[in-house]
Amino acid sequence: MKIISGTVLLAAVAAAALAATASAKDYTVGGSDQWDTYIDYDKWTAGKKFMVGDTITFKYMPYHNVLEVTAADYASCNADSPISTHSGGNTVFKLTATGTRYFICGIPRHCLNGTMHVTITTVPYDAAAAAAAADDAPASGPAQAPLQSPPADAYAPGPAGHKQGVFLGGGAAGKSPAGAPSNAPRYGQPVAAVVGLALAALVALVA
Repeated sequence: MKIISGTVLLAAVAAAALAATASAKDYTVGGSDQWDTYIDYDKWTAGKKFMVGDTITFKYMPYHNVLEVTAADYASCNADSPISTHSGGNTVFKLTATGTRYFICGIPRHCLNGTMHVTITTVPYDAAAAAAAADDAPASGPAQAPLQSPPADAYAPGPAGHKQGVFLGGGAAGKSPAGAPSNAPRYGQPVAAVVGLALAALVALVA
């Protein structure tokens, strides 16, 4: 009887382990934006439930890397004493235990100024939550708009004589100013008038 009970227990444990493995998810950090500067990773992790058995994959260009660090080093973006350092463009972490793990990019200023830092909090495996997550959006998630800084010339003054798109220097080029006098000299006199004056002068000379 004890042998049968032990066999049933082992079978139940094996079935649970198999179910957990089958429903484990692989998350691409940052979704389709991947591991790069100016991505809001707090927004990416929001609403996600990372469970024991899941994996997270960092995909990145050769000029980035992935450092797992302590909470204190994460808070200050300190890359001097990492728990582990990874490069190569494709780094996978298996979430084997509950707790929070901290990741940054160790390239100068990428963490501090470029937002390349993310925390992953892992909770115990929950079959119901895993099934619900499987019905949600893909693990990678939709692409998000990169965080942008204002253009360098956003607050630059306009050119001299220009204000809010209105040129202050006068009328449009090629057009006469408004109010120009209408009695401008006329240089093209009628031909008949000129001929008449010439005939009058000739008659006066003959007389």
